[in-house]
Amino acid sequence: RFHKENPQMKLTSSEDVSAYQVRGEYKTDKSKNIIDAYDSESTPWGKTHREGWKLIAERPFLAGAFIWTGFDYHGEPTPFKWPSVSSFFGIMDLCGFPKMAYYLHKAQWIKDKPILHIVPHWNFPADSIGRDIKVMALSNADSVTLAVNGKFISGQKGDIYEMNTWSVPYKPGKLVAVSYKNGEEVAKFIVETTGSPVQLQLIPDRNSIFGNGRDAMPVTVQVLDSKGRAVPTANLPVKFAISDNAEIRGLGNGDPNSHEPEIGNKRSLFNGLAQVIIKSKELTWRNVVLTATSPGIKPAQIVIKIKKVPRIPSVDIIKPVFILDKWLAAPVSFSKPNPNQQIADNDMNSWSPVGSGSMIKKADKKSYMLYRTSFRQEGHENKGSYLVFKNIKGIAEIWLDGTLLTVKGDKATGDLTIPLKPGNGKRQLTVLVIAEAGEEAGLGGVVRIEANQSI
Repeated sequence: RFHKENPQMKLTSSEDVSAYQVRGEYKTDKSKNIIDAYDSESTPWGKTHREGWKLIAERPFLAGAFIWTGFDYHGEPTPFKWPSVSSFFGIMDLCGFPKMAYYLHKAQWIKDKPILHIVPHWNFPADSIGRDIKVMALSNADSVTLAVNGKFISGQKGDIYEMNTWSVPYKPGKLVAVSYKNGEEVAKFIVETTGSPVQLQLIPDRNSIFGNGRDAMPVTVQVLDSKGRAVPTANLPVKFAISDNAEIRGLGNGDPNSHEPEIGNKRSLFNGLAQVIIKSKELTWRNVVLTATSPGIKPAQIVIKIKKVPRIPSVDIIKPVFILDKWLAAPVSFSKPNPNQQIADNDMNSWSPVGSGSMIKKADKKSYMLYRTSFRQEGHENKGSYLVFKNIKGIAEIWLDGTLLTVKGDKATGDLTIPLKPGNGKRQLTVLVIAEAGEEAGLGGVVRIEANQSI
């Protein structure tokens, strides 16, 4: 209706689908917070991937769709709660490993080359033998055939929306799908039952990494059988070690129910896959070596070349400075006051606000003035810093939190630098300035906290 009433308006659709899948799972078990990857369920407000795209594709006035979501993400484990810790919506899992929806949309959206993929794997347990297994071919061809262990099952006309499915009694061996366009074979996809895991494999996203301390990349982890085939059902624990010129920055496996740490050096495979993210250290030119081990199988090791790059442009660190510019001054007295005297909370008059440059005026006899301010000490101020008084004039006592820090014993105008002792929270700084008869004294310049340059 909206398009009919606004035919010239450009339209797209957003936050579509909201369907559930768990990578590598082909049987829903909600007692374990598992939903199959056949595109069988969505939220009550959403659609499956197949339903959602059909609604878009059959409306040519729509530019396209934004599917919720491309990747799984932490939080919102709809339709479940704890102990699930990530969403189930992604076309890809938390690591970017493809779910069935990835291959579905690839078949629906790519027009200029043949696309063919089969789900599920063919590694079901022995008690599944003879049980019907749903086999789905994801293809952009005119037709698709399926054979199991050399036996032709059937051919089907391609369906770009629903794709093609068969119900096949399980028996270990081989699935072979062949797709055809204009009567000609254009693609073949084979899924085999693998053997047990015998060796780990590490697959880097690329063969080199910049040695600037900022470049990072994912490495895929999987296990192979004795014939070098990836085992899609492996869930083995894996431990990683990396050379000292790089570091492990993250770990994952795409399991929405996994509570394993994402920082460290250990992660289990989930349905055949895991991921380790590595990062170079700054100004390193040696190659990075990553090793993976798992009990009972052969380890894997890869060497990643370091690419030399110019040092990242930078400027010298500026020493942090905190200006103390809000002071209160007590009335001038002619007898030495107690530097630790307290101001009543309701006393708004006896002490006056002053700033830098506040001086005791010349008097006929020796005069005293108290200056007080407060500040919070945290961050750089608590890691090696200094109180710096500029142009302080006259004899002065510097008190911090009721403790005498130092005494300026001469009357001449000058700067004073005092190491600032560590402390927490709010701190009280008091300065007692003494002016001899007929002379001025006081805070002639700025008072500040300066961090140690090495911080």
